[in-house]
Amino acid sequence: MSLTLGNGPADPVNARAGVGYASPQAWCFEVEPGVGHVEAELPLEAPIEVAAGDELRFVVFPESASADQRRWEATYVCVDGLLDDGRRLSEIGLVDQYGQALTPTGQGEGKRSWVDQWNLRRAALTGLAGRRIERLLVVVRAAELPLRVWVDDVAVGPARVLPAAPLDQVDTRRGTHSSDRFSRGNNAPLVGLPHGGVFGLPMTDASAGNWPYAWHAHHRETAGGPNRPAIEAFATSHIPSPWMGDHGVFQVMPSPLVEPDDDRRARALGFDHADEQAGPHRYAVALDGGVTAELVPGDFALGMRFTGARSLVLDHHGRIRTLTCQNDRGEVVVRALLDGREGKPAQHIHLRVAGTSQLRLGGGRLRGHIALSGAGAVDVRLGISTVSDEQAAANLEAAGSFDQMAARARAAWEQALATVEVEGASEDQLVSIRSGLYRLFLYPNRYGEGPTHAHTSPYDLATVRHAPMTVTHGFWDTYRTAWPLLALLDPAGAGSLAEGFVEHFRDRGWTPRWSAPGAEDCMTGTTFDTVVADLALREVPGIDLETAYASALKNATVPPDDVRVGRKGLRRGIFAGYVDTDTHEGMSWTLDNAINDWGISRLARRLRAGGSPRTSEDLAAEEEYFARRALGYRNVFDRERGFFIGRDPAGEWRGTFDPDVWGHDYTETNAWGTAFTAPHDGAGLAELHGGEEALGAKLDDFFARPETGAAELSGHYGFAIHEMTEARDVRMGMLGLSNQPAHHIPFMYMFAGRHDDAHRIVRECLSRLFVGSDLGQGYPGDEDNGEMSAWYVFATIGLYPLVPGTASYVIVPPSVRRTVLRPTDGKEIVIEAVGTGGHIRSVTLDGEPWDEISVPHARLADGAHLVVELSETPCGWAKASRPPSASRTAPGLQVTDATVVVPDSLTDDTGETTVALRAGERMEVPLLGERRLSLYTVTSAEPGDLAWKLDYLGPDGTTVAREERADETYVWAGQTRVFRVRRGEPVAAGAVRFTASTDCVLTQLEFIEDDADNADNRQDEH
Repeated sequence: MSLTLGNGPADPVNARAGVGYASPQAWCFEVEPGVGHVEAELPLEAPIEVAAGDELRFVVFPESASADQRRWEATYVCVDGLLDDGRRLSEIGLVDQYGQALTPTGQGEGKRSWVDQWNLRRAALTGLAGRRIERLLVVVRAAELPLRVWVDDVAVGPARVLPAAPLDQVDTRRGTHSSDRFSRGNNAPLVGLPHGGVFGLPMTDASAGNWPYAWHAHHRETAGGPNRPAIEAFATSHIPSPWMGDHGVFQVMPSPLVEPDDDRRARALGFDHADEQAGPHRYAVALDGGVTAELVPGDFALGMRFTGARSLVLDHHGRIRTLTCQNDRGEVVVRALLDGREGKPAQHIHLRVAGTSQLRLGGGRLRGHIALSGAGAVDVRLGISTVSDEQAAANLEAAGSFDQMAARARAAWEQALATVEVEGASEDQLVSIRSGLYRLFLYPNRYGEGPTHAHTSPYDLATVRHAPMTVTHGFWDTYRTAWPLLALLDPAGAGSLAEGFVEHFRDRGWTPRWSAPGAEDCMTGTTFDTVVADLALREVPGIDLETAYASALKNATVPPDDVRVGRKGLRRGIFAGYVDTDTHEGMSWTLDNAINDWGISRLARRLRAGGSPRTSEDLAAEEEYFARRALGYRNVFDRERGFFIGRDPAGEWRGTFDPDVWGHDYTETNAWGTAFTAPHDGAGLAELHGGEEALGAKLDDFFARPETGAAELSGHYGFAIHEMTEARDVRMGMLGLSNQPAHHIPFMYMFAGRHDDAHRIVRECLSRLFVGSDLGQGYPGDEDNGEMSAWYVFATIGLYPLVPGTASYVIVPPSVRRTVLRPTDGKEIVIEAVGTGGHIRSVTLDGEPWDEISVPHARLADGAHLVVELSETPCGWAKASRPPSASRTAPGLQVTDATVVVPDSLTDDTGETTVALRAGERMEVPLLGERRLSLYTVTSAEPGDLAWKLDYLGPDGTTVAREERADETYVWAGQTRVFRVRRGEPVAAGAVRFTASTDCVLTQLEFIEDDADNADNRQDEH
């Protein structure tokens, strides 16, 4: 073995290469295999006197040893110390900030360290005040392979003191120690009001529109040292995710020079992370050159305060279309019209700088600067608008002064954080919960400005509209946890935000899958359908449910005219029962469509019960139809192989199949990661796998089979995407909890009655995967618009919204002693944990025993006291209970088409064959033998009012039943509408004669078998 000073790791996944963590070089400990526990002494100039409140701090970087699971052997490493009384720190029970023993075994078996990344360890030196540390040692456990471990930033000093105020416990830098290779959140330290209209952003790379702030990867040579972070600009931002990119970026940078360098890197100022105050309401930092900077938000405005600066540099992304500047009442005023990325609304910038002497502007890129009259405090205020400079100025006026913005932002965030109060949490849990709530309430964003909610349409950049609109959001991620948590903590706010997405439907005619700010072609599923249904079931106010339902109907029944909206592959998929392999990730579309169809069915039920102006008959037909379509996930499950697999247009399974291969049919995962993607119907999923016992066994296999992240398994991606290596480093088999498709999987054991196993896995995820908050980490993968944060908050307090469209939560063991939820304008919800352990012994709700694994939202929202008694060992609590399932609360038979498929006809199942029928023309639709029919669909190529007659024919061709329809309105071209046979009276027939009563142009007719045989399986909703 050897310990040498080296240039640092050559290939870190999310840090700067070739340097240490905080030093130009780091200690490299290389160990040959099979030599037992080894240690090496770190140079120490003199013994270290330990003072009260001190801690030992160090960072380690375990390099991966091989491509298989042994790669984590290098995580069995720690820094130990020899005391002046002969004892070692490891011998006196020292533990790190996560409670893991400060020994190689304790550190490795705790699995808190990640390979190929820097990991911070802090250990309180409790009871050692007055002692001396004579030697510091790097200690590594034996391994089967050669090991290399890097160590840096070893120090003994005062432990940090966590602020008492919840707002000051938020760290917006969590998730910034990330890159496109490996995400620990992929966040930026944004300041903003809750759901505000613009972010304020410190940038360590002012040229980046995706990863603008990196905790370590952007380190460089600065005046204060060779390996430090530096700020290059303070900017406006609307960044939804680094993968989506930013727009509307206008930058201001203070400089201690009167004539600053025009190059952005030359004008960068270094800083230390210890000198940052990274709160949601205020970002402040001490920079090199005696400059300090503060950044605070308004609704559509930012405030900046700089001290020690002699000039301000202005810059931007994109192109300046127009630019003017003038002096106004002792302020320099800059007006600019900033062109952003293609298809994004331009941004009007109205900038005011107080106390300036002269303004110098550069050319078309606005690389110029404002010379300041002195080095005292100067306030820079910036208004932004998509509408006009006048609106930008009005937005700035409404925001007020820097101090007023700061005070309003603090008050707004204090109110948001006050919705969750926790007791008995560790410091790391407190930081994680508070910071998670910040991410939850940061997104989505308001788009309408001023009292009239003025905004440039994101779909027609020449049009200004006046209505509240919500933007910056990806529903594929957030439907899982973020919206249920918003609904629980801020029902009115959640309703208002959802209504802002309904406005997209009024504007463009579609709701977005991903908004940034208009619709983007990103991810599978029209999952706003599920979001709005779930909010409606939770009785969230403020949503125009009729219009929201219309948008969901269009998503589910109309092939889109634009790849950015609607459901891909829908034209054939409606009638085939699945989206085929001709559509990219068609199988994933099928699964997401099923989940979203379930939401539409529940929303139809809600509207029917609430006295909707739509006819009860229409809603009843749609409720049943979409409930049965929600079981369409079964169409892509191969019982023989036990996986969901893509099917081609002819119905054949994809030709080559390997469950370990990513991509192709699977969105950001593989067949293993998709094997349980029917959270709305766990009972039906269990049946597909062969019963509850078989479902549990499949989950056991899932957690036992290691994800390798191997490039040769990357499928159509062609390389190991970051989700693959992140899933591998979760180290829980195939559970890629680092990505949203896996977030429900730990809880799926509950559908097999194995609640204790679900609880065990959730506890491990909480304790291991959300570490590193004090090093800019904190997440195992992308934190998307608050979803991963909401997962953590829910699981920590003891609830999880497992089943979409049921307004319920499953109960898990709380990881904090007491939680008080104080919803805005709602009643207090108390969740208490009694005893210790990661399993549940018993539960009471409002003092009465509760033996159900699920609890309805309404029962909690009315005010509740939930007490969970914990146990160190499994107790089998609520073993007989199951979460609700679609096939147990609605018709249990999926859509079964009874019509004979005839090529190039209205029953060819393509939805592409157009047949024009004049009034009085008829056609006969053959059925697959005599069938009992309950529903049928008619698809019209054109909008308008249609009328027809149906004759149901017996085996001898005589009419056994007849019905007539008139004034059936088709709102959209290509729309499929569903009807109940004889308005709710099923009939047995061998063929159907369709007679047009008006001229019509149709593309498909479909007659659906009755679900009468399954009527006994139906039950009321949980």
